[in-house]
Amino acid sequence: MKALTKTILFALTAILLFASSLQKQFDFHQFKDLRGVIVDQPMPELTLESYRDGLFQKQTEEHLKQHFGYRQPLIRFYNQYLWDFYRKTHVSKEQIAFGKDNWFYEPGPVSDYYQRQFRFYAADSTEMASMLSKEAHRLLRLQQVLESHGVHLIVCLVPAKDLICPEHLPEIQDTTYLGEPKISARFFNEKELTRLGVNHLNLEQWFLQIKDTVDFALFPKTGTHWTKYAALHGADTLIRYMEHLSGINMKNLVIGPRELDDARNPDDDLESLLNLMRPIQKPKYYYADVMADDDTTAIKPKMIVIGDSFWWTIAAQIPLDEFFSKAPYWYYNSTVYYDDRYHSVDELNLAEELLSSDFVVLFYCAAQQYRMNDGFTQKALEALGVEDSYAIMDSTDFVEREIQRNIGKILATPSTMERIREKASLNHKTVEQAVRDDAKWIVAYQIQQGTLKVPNNDNVPLDSITFIEREIQRIMKALSANPETMESIREKAAKYNKTFEQALRDDAHWVVNYNIDQGTLRWPGTTNHSNTKSENHGIQQ
Repeated sequence: MKALTKTILFALTAILLFASSLQKQFDFHQFKDLRGVIVDQPMPELTLESYRDGLFQKQTEEHLKQHFGYRQPLIRFYNQYLWDFYRKTHVSKEQIAFGKDNWFYEPGPVSDYYQRQFRFYAADSTEMASMLSKEAHRLLRLQQVLESHGVHLIVCLVPAKDLICPEHLPEIQDTTYLGEPKISARFFNEKELTRLGVNHLNLEQWFLQIKDTVDFALFPKTGTHWTKYAALHGADTLIRYMEHLSGINMKNLVIGPRELDDARNPDDDLESLLNLMRPIQKPKYYYADVMADDDTTAIKPKMIVIGDSFWWTIAAQIPLDEFFSKAPYWYYNSTVYYDDRYHSVDELNLAEELLSSDFVVLFYCAAQQYRMNDGFTQKALEALGVEDSYAIMDSTDFVEREIQRNIGKILATPSTMERIREKASLNHKTVEQAVRDDAKWIVAYQIQQGTLKVPNNDNVPLDSITFIEREIQRIMKALSANPETMESIREKAAKYNKTFEQALRDDAHWVVNYNIDQGTLRWPGTTNHSNTKSENHGIQQ
């Protein structure tokens, strides 16, 4: 009986392996693609060196993990098993925060609800308030300059799920900053922009007013962005505000008959990352087709939108070319979409683009409003030749602007984001921290290489980011002088599929962070704080 059982199990295993090989070779069945960012691992080239150091074997194993027959259904089956029996998932807590009643949130909005998000951008609430106030004044100055050329600046404060649906939020677990002064960009900006007279449309405040009276969901249960139907009403409100602000007659948005249906992308964008076999139980949502009215007297202005991913929900549904002559989208002020000529903001003649527009719209949700518009305001003022106390940057402002610009580029590059998520998980960081650390490293490297010139650098001979880079180089030289350490780093490089140079730099970076945390290394112009372990510097071990 045992022999028969073993024979059957062996036969089944052989059949499964053979079927998998056939599926990989001939692709008999088409399956729904897995969601999430996957960095493809091609089949490596066999060389004597790669075989001897184990790199060929490791890369081959990674290739086979990504390329075997029936991979999609098998992974979904396993994920469903983990979810049903253990409420576990392969998705990291840096991508999804699991709230009550199977409500999903992104960690950023959750952090912002508890007024902790600012700690990714400033040392304390006072510094954050100063940064936000400076940006508000820059926005006012930019608005004044653009208005003198007939261009209208609009700051659109986009709602986030945490404030609109707080009843399902996960409770805060980390008590590190309890009792310390806090600040929230969403509330600060509303007050400061109103006080200064900056044109702004607070859609979040409007959503709060209507959330208990509308008969449709404003945010989905397992998605992070506003629902597709709510986004239509947000777009309609924006168009009406444009008409009010400019006095021009634009085409109106006509929302067709609505229908209830199962969640459509992106109303389940967070859930889709779990890659389950069956959907999580949730309500149906309203969907509708949209069009422009037939007003032949309407004007089609040119609009530029600079913002985060919330704009996608609008741009994917609305025929923008029926409302605007042009409507390019500068995603995180980095990648250009809906423009036949340009693909990157760096390619643009910024002054020409701004002055040839009718509307410039800054479109950021609450959790992203700490980003200082990804450096757009400062660069716009520079391009327009404006010189005032807010447009002329000291070295600290300049470095921060460059960091924010690189953060935007990183966020707009899926392959880079996947690498950073892996690094964040390995080093027990949030994704936001890891992104900022990489952006800071890029800026430090550019300064060191001389490809990035810091203004007024004579006044600040050694800022913190340059100081850290100098310390990393010093530690790398010290590590290179120790043969035993070098052998350990070579083993680590092979283990984590890194180049030797990257592994050496990562070790040096870790040493510098450790010295800072222990208080044995302090950078010029600052005092050491015990609660800045992963706030300002990245451990890339």
